[in-house]
Amino acid sequence: MTCWRLRPGVRLIHDSVRDAGVLLHPDGVLILNETGARVLALCDGNTDLVAIADALSRAYDAVPLHDLRDFLDALARRRLIERAHP
Repeated sequence: MTCWRLRPGVRLIHDSVRDAGVLLHPDGVLILNETGARVLALCDGNTDLVAIADALSRAYDAVPLHDLRDFLDALARRRLIERAHP
C-alpha cells in the first residue's frame, strides 16, 4: 500500500497561538484540525494507509479508509504531501 510523506519545504508544526497543528509551505499556511494533524504526523514515508487508520482508531471510534484516502489525495493535489518510494 502507498506510504505518504510531507513534500520538501513543507513542515508540520504546532501553533501555540491557535493551539492547532499547521502545515507551513512555500505558498502559505494550512491550519489543521486535530484529526488532520494526527494523520499528517503519521505521514513519515514508512506508514501506509491501513497503519495510519489503525493508529487513529485508537483515538477515534471508526476511521473510514475512503475518508482518509480522500484527505490524503486532496493534500497531494495541493502538492503538500507526496507518495514515498521505498
